[in-house]
Amino acid sequence: MSYLFFKALHIIGFVSWFAGIFYLVRLFVYHRESWERNDAATPILRKQYELMEGRLYNIIQTPAMALTWIGGIGMLALNPAWLQQPWMHLKLSLVLLLTLYHFSCGRQMKKLRQSPTGMSSFGYRLYNELPTLILIAVVMLAVWKNLQGLWLGLGILLCLGVLFFVAAKAYKKKRER
Repeated sequence: MSYLFFKALHIIGFVSWFAGIFYLVRLFVYHRESWERNDAATPILRKQYELMEGRLYNIIQTPAMALTWIGGIGMLALNPAWLQQPWMHLKLSLVLLLTLYHFSCGRQMKKLRQSPTGMSSFGYRLYNELPTLILIAVVMLAVWKNLQGLWLGLGILLCLGVLFFVAAKAYKKKRER
């Protein structure tokens, strides 16, 4: 019963965490574009993006990250043998990478409040694809629980990475017309 409780917490946490990450970085795209406007709506838009980003990051995303970690640590405490498995080492490394990404989003939020960042709106669109790739790798490792899943996940990651890049370039080209 304890295991199922931690598993449920973990699933609720990571679904909410990823939803928050995907939406937050999409807000960064629009927030960055608001710096390029020069009309009466510009300060209103920036203020609204700051409010939305702050609430999403602090009220939804960060608690969801905590639930993900609590659920995962709880499952590992009940199944410590998983810590001997290579797939788990890689999965934990990817979750750590996602955690660093989460905190880098917090830094981006602060930067966007002050001035346009060095990253363009197109750069934020690409930045938004990184958690998608991490999600695919983590799910493949968790489902397969072996290196076969890792290789399958890496193949899917590579294909999707190329597809995302091509789609982003096509979108950018279409917008420039």
